[in-house]
Amino acid sequence: MNAAPRERLALGVLARLPLFQSISRQHFAEVVRQARSLHYGRGQLVARRGELVPGLFAVAYGMVKLELHGAAGAERILRLVGPSQTFGEIALFRQQPLPLDAVAVVDTGLVLVPAATLLTLIETDAHFARGLVASLCQSLHAMVSDFEATTLHGATERLAAYLQSLAASPETARVTLPAAKKLIAARLGMTKETFSRALGGLARDGLVRVAGRSIELLDRERLERAVCGNTLRQP
Repeated sequence: MNAAPRERLALGVLARLPLFQSISRQHFAEVVRQARSLHYGRGQLVARRGELVPGLFAVAYGMVKLELHGAAGAERILRLVGPSQTFGEIALFRQQPLPLDAVAVVDTGLVLVPAATLLTLIETDAHFARGLVASLCQSLHAMVSDFEATTLHGATERLAAYLQSLAASPETARVTLPAAKKLIAARLGMTKETFSRALGGLARDGLVRVAGRSIELLDRERLERAVCGNTLRQP
């Protein structure tokens, strides 16, 4: 990919990120100039546990899974990163090895902004620095919520909460699973079989209607009660 298409891709991806929407045009142009476009095939390793991360990755298309592997080979997906989402923020503050693996789920395009470029931006643009802190706080909140879900909630509660999180608003009537059910199950800390049983239970109770990856949310109020662990078959 030559310079012009590379910069167009970086411009399109980075302009959609809230992190860069309040910085000056001059600073943003420099970020785009320094950015690199990368492509990874399905299953290809983007970053390996134990390596230093070169900067901030933004997904242009495709999906990346951030995962841990147990001693017996068990996979635990901590996060699925899709288009217009980022990972690698740890590189901006701590020169420590990555604590997990980043793997392309499908053919995936990434935009990499070098850590040095963003560290300079932190020092020169207060709007960016505040936005970055807000983004990190949001990530911390999401991590705590995930920990709570996997340690305190059952499979049905976790799935109901996940479906709620996919909805753009309380009025959203239909959501689409962003990846295969096996990956979503691993993301929620359950087997594919447990995921299927939980989803089937929600369907039998009239909370959702399933058509492949498309899921219609039929009763948002009762789905919210399911998140709290309340009995599903109540009227």
